[in-house]
Amino acid sequence: MSEPPETPRMTTASESEGAVRIHPRSIRKAVNAGLLVLLVIAGITGCRREQNTVAAPPAPKLNVQPFNFQISSGSDEFQIEGAIAQPPGPGRRPALMVLNGDKGNARDCVARNGGLVMMGLDVACISLPGYGKSSGPSRFVGPPSVLAARHGLDLLTARPDVVPDRLAVWGQGDGAVAAGLLMDSDPRPRAVILQSGAYDMLKLWPEAQLRTKLSILRQVWPSKRALRDRSVVDHLPGKIDCSVLIMHGERDRKVPLKQAEQLAAALSKRGARVQTCYFPDGAHDLGATVDPPLRKFLRDNLLSPHTAS
Repeated sequence: MSEPPETPRMTTASESEGAVRIHPRSIRKAVNAGLLVLLVIAGITGCRREQNTVAAPPAPKLNVQPFNFQISSGSDEFQIEGAIAQPPGPGRRPALMVLNGDKGNARDCVARNGGLVMMGLDVACISLPGYGKSSGPSRFVGPPSVLAARHGLDLLTARPDVVPDRLAVWGQGDGAVAAGLLMDSDPRPRAVILQSGAYDMLKLWPEAQLRTKLSILRQVWPSKRALRDRSVVDHLPGKIDCSVLIMHGERDRKVPLKQAEQLAAALSKRGARVQTCYFPDGAHDLGATVDPPLRKFLRDNLLSPHTAS
């Protein structure tokens, strides 16, 4: 998992060093140097303690099973890597499908989210084409990615241990684009979590960083049609009846925050129950900082017995 967020105590060492320099005449050089070393060590130790206090508990041991499948898109065949884990005990449970469009493979994705399994969820992770161990190319979240997401949902709803009307989809990075496009066309997910995604490609392209543009060019020619086909906001239906959590870092240099703000406004106009969580110090990779709002959202919208169908 990613390192915990920085805290104000991270500056302790430098502040102490400044305090020693304020009164240099009152302390001999040797004592001054010795105190300085001790203060720096104390500051570093304090940082480590602070980090340890917010570190996540050890991940529970999970029984992770393969969730692999194959899809066809035109004349192309894609092998989709997937993994799934269930909490112990019998019965049918809500399910969360995670669309990995960022880094790592599906099995690692399930392991990172073992805490969500222990909340009482079946958690399945699939790697989009071109990510993890799935075959590619990715084609910049093209039709094969949406097809993979839809087929993964088909397999989840058919499982005897899953409640088919209690499904959630969580997309990360490019996975958020695929989750958004799935939300546009598939009413089955009761809850959708979109993290660090781009939702209006026509507006993103002119202001994207050179590195982002080169990445897109390696996957697809960015014509207006290609960009529009991959824009969540351009395919929103007139009404959306689901709960949506949008998480985004305010310092995300890869995808500007206004992409998330624009989608939140558009979804609200269409009747979706939208929650936003914008992280003031967050970059594109939000890491474990998303855990508290994510868990609360899942409890309220997927696990609660009072959640409306």
